[in-house]
Amino acid sequence: MGFKQEKWYEKWLITFTKKAVTLILIVSLFDLQLSYILAFMGREQIAESLSSTIAEVIVGVMAGYFMKALFETFFEKREIRLDRLAGAPRGGFNEKGDDLKE
Repeated sequence: MGFKQEKWYEKWLITFTKKAVTLILIVSLFDLQLSYILAFMGREQIAESLSSTIAEVIVGVMAGYFMKALFETFFEKREIRLDRLAGAPRGGFNEKGDDLKE
């Protein structure tokens, strides 16, 4: 495995996560609208339980994604600060945070 292939995989994984979270959010919001149709048709009990389940999914997925992004950013910035203290681009980043491995 070459370095370019590993770099491509990392980029694909980050992009895949964003796309997956976006897709889950769109489908969940669409399903949430369907619960209003069920309530209009007289199925209030089903609509209520469906709405609460979908809201839990939306909050859970988004909270998980935000936590992942927070920790990724935190550790990336930490690595940049450690590189600055060491004086050498350890880990492949310069002072600005640009990737030097390309």
